[in-house]
Amino acid sequence: MKRSVDRQGSRDTAAVYRDNFRFVRAERRPEHCAPWVMGRELGWEVTSPVDVAFTPLDQIELDGGTEPEAAGRAANRTELWQREKTHLAVEKTSWLHLHQFRTPRGWENMFLVNGAGSAEWRLGWAIDVPRGYFLLVLPLEGSSALDVPTGILSNTVLTRAGQENGVSIAVRPTGPVTVRRGQAIARIVLLHADSLQARGVYEEAAEAEAVHD
Repeated sequence: MKRSVDRQGSRDTAAVYRDNFRFVRAERRPEHCAPWVMGRELGWEVTSPVDVAFTPLDQIELDGGTEPEAAGRAANRTELWQREKTHLAVEKTSWLHLHQFRTPRGWENMFLVNGAGSAEWRLGWAIDVPRGYFLLVLPLEGSSALDVPTGILSNTVLTRAGQENGVSIAVRPTGPVTVRRGQAIARIVLLHADSLQARGVYEEAAEAEAVHD
């Protein structure tokens, strides 16, 4: 969903005070500031496809070698999730398993344990990003107990995701929080590769001074 700011509503409010009140004004609102509006409207909002009642997800990373079950028993956790070369031990949590969706391979979890208290949220839709561009994932301003770590997704990652189960973002519940279907959970912004290679002039100057010291 494209982000937007209700600038007309703010102008109407300012006009009410200006035309009808002697002292009170509402001229210095953020909606009247072009840089703020441009920053606010940049990118798109990612919305939740389902209602989810999140709780924190305590995780212990274990050796994914020859004895994962023994490691799970030692950690006193009820579930082991294999992610690449390691295992993540967690307590059984309903929201991890409740939201299973239909795929050509059968039912699959919408959420996958991801490490460091986070889960990978498979959203079910794809996005076509031109070669040479990246997708920046950002948390929402003033977000709730559902933390969204900032991350950058490449064209290659997004293409592969589109061929599987759609785009995924990481979420980290820091407390009990309920997200409703259609509620915004994150923001995505398209970035050109040049923006990732930009360097400040002061950084180059500082490096030059360090060489000559």
